[in-house]
Amino acid sequence: MSKPLRSPWAARSLAFAAFLAVSLLPATSARVLASDSERPLVESIVITGNDAFSDGQLKSLIRTREPRLIQFSGHPRYLRDWLRGDLATLEAHYHRAGFYQVSVISLREQDIVYDAEQGSVEIRIHVEEGKRRYLRSLRFDPPLEEMDSKLRRRLRLQPGRPFDPQAPGRDHFTILRALQENGHFSGRVEHELAVVETPGHAARDSVDLIFRVDRGPGARLGEIGLQGNKLSADLIHRELVMKVGGSLNLKQILDSKQNLLDGGYFRSVDYRLEAMDPAEENAEQEDLRLVWIFRERKLAAVETGVGLGTVDGLRLLGGWSHRNLFDRGQKVVAQVNLSFKDDSNGIFGLNFERESLEWRFLHIARLRANLGLLLFREKDYEHETEAFSIETRAIRLTAARRVDPFTVLRLRQQFDFLYQRSIGDLPVVAEPRLNTRSISMILDRDTRDHFFSPRRGGHNWLSYELAGGIQGGHHHFHRLQLNLTRHRPLRRGGVVATRIYAGSVWAYGASLDQSLDGVPNDGVPFQERFYCGGGSTVRGYDENSLGPRLSEEDGDLSPELPGQSLPDYILGGRNMIVANLEWRFPLPLFGRDGLGGVLFFDGGGAWQNLSDIAGSRALPWQPGDRNDTRRVFYGMGLGLRYMTPLTVVRVDFGLPLQTLSGSTSRWHFSLGHTF
Repeated sequence: MSKPLRSPWAARSLAFAAFLAVSLLPATSARVLASDSERPLVESIVITGNDAFSDGQLKSLIRTREPRLIQFSGHPRYLRDWLRGDLATLEAHYHRAGFYQVSVISLREQDIVYDAEQGSVEIRIHVEEGKRRYLRSLRFDPPLEEMDSKLRRRLRLQPGRPFDPQAPGRDHFTILRALQENGHFSGRVEHELAVVETPGHAARDSVDLIFRVDRGPGARLGEIGLQGNKLSADLIHRELVMKVGGSLNLKQILDSKQNLLDGGYFRSVDYRLEAMDPAEENAEQEDLRLVWIFRERKLAAVETGVGLGTVDGLRLLGGWSHRNLFDRGQKVVAQVNLSFKDDSNGIFGLNFERESLEWRFLHIARLRANLGLLLFREKDYEHETEAFSIETRAIRLTAARRVDPFTVLRLRQQFDFLYQRSIGDLPVVAEPRLNTRSISMILDRDTRDHFFSPRRGGHNWLSYELAGGIQGGHHHFHRLQLNLTRHRPLRRGGVVATRIYAGSVWAYGASLDQSLDGVPNDGVPFQERFYCGGGSTVRGYDENSLGPRLSEEDGDLSPELPGQSLPDYILGGRNMIVANLEWRFPLPLFGRDGLGGVLFFDGGGAWQNLSDIAGSRALPWQPGDRNDTRRVFYGMGLGLRYMTPLTVVRVDFGLPLQTLSGSTSRWHFSLGHTF
């Protein structure tokens, strides 16, 4: 039996050995890199014997690459292990296409031609395709009757198409799943192949496929069991869509599982099925026990956060939440959000604050509906106009209904109470108190495959808000917004992301006739207008710097100011259109997979009237007044992204394509993708 080292000399020896091992790591890494650089370059790849697929199609499948006109990652090098894997990849591709006798050959002495002077290699790959096999017929024994037509559309194998020898195994599980969706959990499936005889010299042959299906008895829910839950059984049973004694199928189980996850109480939800009593032979139904297995989230949590960006400056966040208040399935969230930033005079201080209390007093995922109440207070010490300090106290009642797994319809009633005062040299009566009463409808569809860093899908929403009218209040306006985003992966790596955002707001009724202090004469208050420019719209310009200015609309702010010369404060537009295009690509530097780069192109602007959007102002190279804010503005640049466990850190460098007073290149730093 070994004894632990106890002497000081032994301890010092161990420490020295550890130090020596760590010290040698850089040298070892340098030797590895040196050996990488000594590998020969790939000069060309020659493929012969391929009749069914072109050279380009096959080369796009393999990891070994030929040199390109523009190389971002250096000249490709020859690695024997990569080429061995590429040969297997090509054979698998041919098998899926029905070439069951294919042979892909390389790595022989005559296949790898070295050029000692250039330090490069020519790779030759020879393909022997052989016969191609097609599926002549597919049938179920016994016939599946009503399931037949729907199930056939889900199978990989289709009569008349090339036969993939791996596909019957995958279709085997598709059939089992279809049986479970129809309540047959004890079903069994086997398949048989019959080769159709053809002459040896024929270029193709075919097979007949038979799936022998034993449905087994239908399932009936005999009992529900719960494991790992501290939450009350009533809240869990509320989200289930099946009843004890009723029929049971896979769709009911999966819908119930999603409902339980949507409730927000569990980290994971799993299930298993157990046979209660052996079913009699030829019985039409069997009783099953459905056991749910849970890992619960913490019901109460305290959260804090610190952020730094060009939009919000230094941001501090604190909050408390509880997911199951009073053990009744209700949720409450209290938050405080503070932002510190330089004002227009360059003085650093509190720029924005928000306190909120959210109470979700009804949330039943099974009914796809929830009802919540939000109370919040916001104070913007220097609003987008740089002319007002605006404090908002609001009550918001929201009802939501999930239309399908990706689409949510929300209805929102909101009451805003505004307190605003002038902070510049604008001659406006101080401390006006105004209120807005509005109702909104939002249709939101989110098909992204990842919330923080999507590669596929999109996020589209349409909202309409009606303020005033029979609801009362000081402001009467319509507000319409549309947002369309799309993400598409590229074969060579990276993602192309696009967004189009458009919004319009216009006053009606009393807002066109009455005059309110601190509200433009068009009747649309500052906080409801659109502001363009900056890190979330058109990069390369200052935040909210694009669009109409008060100096362009002399006397537009108040009827008491006709003919006065107003400062160059931002007015904000009643209309806005923004379009963004991004190419997001990975940058696996230093072994960090979370690092990525972005190339972007943005365009857009804000306008008082739709008639201001003229073709003469649409293109960046058209001549015009450099201070004409009615133009369409463009910006382009590049950026870095770093994916953390919580969000994406974003740094962008934007170049404006049009001249504007004070316009120059800009750094934009924030959290999360631009869209």
